[in-house]
Amino acid sequence: MNGTFLMRFQAFILIVLITSQCASAGLIKYVHVHMTNNLGDGTIINLHCLRNSEEMGHQQIPYNWTCLWKTKQIDPLTLLCDANLQGAKELQFVAYNKSMDSTSDWKFTQQGVFQYDNGEWKFRYTWPH
Repeated sequence: MNGTFLMRFQAFILIVLITSQCASAGLIKYVHVHMTNNLGDGTIINLHCLRNSEEMGHQQIPYNWTCLWKTKQIDPLTLLCDANLQGAKELQFVAYNKSMDSTSDWKFTQQGVFQYDNGEWKFRYTWPH
């Protein structure tokens, strides 16, 4: 039994080392999605996201704060989100899919929802009424 435990422990350590080496060598890629609330003082965005239909949880983003979603880049990868303000209808949008870069930045404003693309903020959605 002692030899079996030692072999399993060594295998576990080997897997941890390989995984950390792959991550540090860039073999495991991550997607970073930033969502910033620029709607105005006192405004909170309620955000709910799914990764390929897998629950990623709910977030409340206060004014002038940024929420970061970080996930392993798997194929296919789609990050679908619902955003709303208290008492308003939900805005459903694709926050990330494989055609985008590994970083996807979003900004929520009174004028609408913008995505940072090719060095500039581009209008993507209006808030539903």
